[in-house]
Amino acid sequence: TCLVIVTETKEQAESMYQNLSPYLKKRGLELSQEKTKVIHIEQGFDFLGFSIRQYRTQQGNKLFIKPSKDSVKKAKSKIRETFHLMRGRPVKEVIDVLNPIIRGYGQYWKPVVAKKVFSHIDKYIFSKVRKHLRHLHPRKSLGWMTKRYFRKPHHGGENKWILTCPLTKVQLLKMSWIKIVRHVMVPYKNSPDDPCLKEYWMKRDRKVFDAENTFDRMKIARKQGYRCALCKHTLQNGETIIVHHFENTRGTINKLVHKPCIK
Repeated sequence: TCLVIVTETKEQAESMYQNLSPYLKKRGLELSQEKTKVIHIEQGFDFLGFSIRQYRTQQGNKLFIKPSKDSVKKAKSKIRETFHLMRGRPVKEVIDVLNPIIRGYGQYWKPVVAKKVFSHIDKYIFSKVRKHLRHLHPRKSLGWMTKRYFRKPHHGGENKWILTCPLTKVQLLKMSWIKIVRHVMVPYKNSPDDPCLKEYWMKRDRKVFDAENTFDRMKIARKQGYRCALCKHTLQNGETIIVHHFENTRGTINKLVHKPCIK
């Protein structure tokens, strides 16, 4: 179990050792002497993958929470290991494995100051993509690989260096596509069961959904009014959301549905 205790003075922080020890002992726990320390906020500390530190700025002291260096290092190691394991594999398989990794780290980091980290990870992945393609097609030119594997993003934009499977058209996610969204607490009086707050919860569901999903899924959700295509309940009800393919006279249409609705 990890915890952070914030106090106004160093003396108060040091006194917490005596206050916490008997409390934890009754519950079969004890403080780790190696991991427990008192530190000033200006020095900063890492907690659960984030770096928490107060900086001095022209506007005064400001607290910034960023992805920690160790957390970024682990993400890069995971990406590097993935490219190593997928060496020689088709681009579609690489994209299918990488996208959940990129999305997972991005979603975890997005509530904090992470714009520079997102850009850094994108550049790192692009360098690995180039190496992967050179190994996949050692006798092909850069121009040939560019024409075959890179496109502009489906959701729009002028970046023409998005890795794209030439067969399925699926694209590699860029972490910078994930919006940095600060978490907004729900006022304690705003119950989801209050019929007078129906509009409030609908707007909040839309904001949460747009913040947590890719542009393609966001477009589909907006067309559906942020409702499951099958049960018609809000997409943000805690159930897993998947893209389901529906067949009609015009072909295949993608819609978002709750996973339990698919039988």
